[in-house]
Amino acid sequence: MAILELEDVRVTFRLATGEQLTALDGMDLSVEEGELVALVGPSGCGKTTVLNVLAGEVRPERGAVRCAGVPVDGVTGRAGYVSQADALLPWRTVLDNVALGLELRGVPRRTRRDRARALMESIGLAGFEESFPGELSGGMRKRAAIARVLALGPPEVLMLDEPFSPLDALTRQRLQDDILDLWDRTGCTIVYVTHDLPEAIALADRVLLLSARPGRVVREYRIDLPRPRRVMDVKLTPRFAELERAIWTDLRAELGEVAP
Repeated sequence: MAILELEDVRVTFRLATGEQLTALDGMDLSVEEGELVALVGPSGCGKTTVLNVLAGEVRPERGAVRCAGVPVDGVTGRAGYVSQADALLPWRTVLDNVALGLELRGVPRRTRRDRARALMESIGLAGFEESFPGELSGGMRKRAAIARVLALGPPEVLMLDEPFSPLDALTRQRLQDDILDLWDRTGCTIVYVTHDLPEAIALADRVLLLSARPGRVVREYRIDLPRPRRVMDVKLTPRFAELERAIWTDLRAELGEVAP
């Protein structure tokens, strides 16, 4: 069953200059329940806009958007969203940042802090409850941002927008494995935007390649690497190299469309 659907979606933004910029046009997308789907494509092709449309944060000027068969009309509470920036509040402790969503829902202080504390322990942040975001490493802040989403309960859909882009290679790999563990444990649907092609292949069931702007899906790749996976293990397999070569060849063609 498709839990997320876009059908012939068009999104246009008005720039400060008054010009119109079409981010997506003819965008079709279907994500099955429990899938992990990665979106890749040239810079500026509308990958983040796809997430914003699916989350109900951006309304398309044309086309249909559905979550579990129901039209999306405004921000949906069925999806958790982790953006490129961790967006932690610097004046709050890490514990209170993780508990923020629960606080906004009116959950009593002791209950929300106990829940946040247990989640921090499970995600490798025990001992940093009373620290502030500025005292954490980049990888720890990303864990805290993910924990804040999960504190509200495992979401049906988790959307991740290049969450690990500024991190060093070792931290990235550890957090990629964390995402695979989370997906294995919860069975949630994940839509993952990344510029990192090896990351997309290592994580996803399917990789969708978007065209140069205005974005639309031009190719789909089934990732037939066995599960459960560990990122470094799958990267060393011959099949991984074949998939990377095939997708990179098509991605280069899309990059060529926007080359000067």
